[in-house]
Amino acid sequence: MQMLRSRFFWRNIFSYAIVISLTTFVVSYLLTIKTEEFVENETKTSIHEKLTLLSPLLEDSRAWNHQRLEQVFQEASQESETRITVIDNGGYVLYDSELNFESLENHIDRPEIIKALRTGWGDSTRFSDSLGLPMLYVAKRIDGESGHLLLRFAIPLSKLHQQLEEIRYVLGIGALVGMIMSLMIAMFLAKRVTTPIAAITNVAEAISRGNYDARLEHFPKNELGTLGKSINRLAEAVQANISRREKMEKIRKEFSSNISHELKTPLTSIRGYVETLEEGAIDDKENARRFLKIISSNIERLNSLVTDLLSLSTIEANQELISLEPVDWNTVIQEVLTRLEIDIKKKDIRVQILASPEVPKVTGSRKAMTHILDNLVQNALKYTAEGGNITVKLDSKDDQVQLKVRDTGIGISQRDQARIFERFYRVDSARSRDVGGTGLGLAIVKHLVIQIQGTIKVASELHYGSVFTVTLPKAENT
Repeated sequence: MQMLRSRFFWRNIFSYAIVISLTTFVVSYLLTIKTEEFVENETKTSIHEKLTLLSPLLEDSRAWNHQRLEQVFQEASQESETRITVIDNGGYVLYDSELNFESLENHIDRPEIIKALRTGWGDSTRFSDSLGLPMLYVAKRIDGESGHLLLRFAIPLSKLHQQLEEIRYVLGIGALVGMIMSLMIAMFLAKRVTTPIAAITNVAEAISRGNYDARLEHFPKNELGTLGKSINRLAEAVQANISRREKMEKIRKEFSSNISHELKTPLTSIRGYVETLEEGAIDDKENARRFLKIISSNIERLNSLVTDLLSLSTIEANQELISLEPVDWNTVIQEVLTRLEIDIKKKDIRVQILASPEVPKVTGSRKAMTHILDNLVQNALKYTAEGGNITVKLDSKDDQVQLKVRDTGIGISQRDQARIFERFYRVDSARSRDVGGTGLGLAIVKHLVIQIQGTIKVASELHYGSVFTVTLPKAENT
């Protein structure tokens, strides 16, 4: 009772209340600003990524399938809760996920369309006459074979505002509870509330300065703890996004380094032999022929490298829309082995086919499957000594068909097996270059297998050969 009559007691209570109120206000203000920026930027980034992902579907007019495109866009619209519109370069709507596109007016005067036609990308925040809602629009120009198309995503601003209101609500509740507790139990609050608020302030300020590693480690069991967890989740989301970008940058740098090395080696060799020929070796017919043969070999190596790079780039970018259909592995096997017959005979390799005509067809792509088998057989030929054996076998089990390519080559160590499908990875770099390998063949195989919804694995033992197994689903009604 005496404490309740103490003016110092009440001054402290009000002092704590003021400090907590001010601290909470500062934290809320910082978080509100950063959250608004984050939500808006993250939303735009997410829409940019979705537009970039769906754009290849409209680049090649020969590959258009209106029913398939409508299904893909409808699924994408429902999954991302966005409105998707396809517009031609004259402003006429060709598709809309929410309205009958035939009833929509010309969109050539829309701000985001004007910007996208001019610069490739356009965005605007405005009121939608069609939906009667304020919307955020982002449009991308797609340069196809038959002219420009525009792919546009739209998201209601109410969706963004709702996220911000929820965060503001959490901040408001935290501030209100802090003030009430400061008046009721000042000293207890000083220990249990002031410390967490100070920690939250520090983390919020650290995040605002770009230190996304900052985290709250201890959470009181109240609204401030909820706020702290929300801040941690926000920081983790931002950090994950930055880490993803850093990872992509690392992959890009590694790729640039690898390709530079792969191109430099044969170019250096070519330059060396050309200089030798220019310095007089061209008059030595025997050595001149040998040098020219080496130069020709290096040129062929460069050509193979560029060809594989273009193939891998096309596959990874999904520029070739693979249409799945029933395919007979037996037909693909005969086609590939017939084409490689001369190479097989040169090395005196015995090829055995263990494939019954009764093996059912698979769901896949004949072009992709031919490319896959061609790479696997050529790989087996490169690393199998003269007089060795290669076996191509088909097995059918349950709802799957397995293609196995077995060789009696040099084999692959257990350590290397986990990495052989990486770009430019070679088990033995020197030997791979001697046999003409680019280090891209198995990477191409892996991407093609994934695109036709299959799996690939390898089993191998040093000096005893390797077995590559491609598994694809059986075709329906076979």
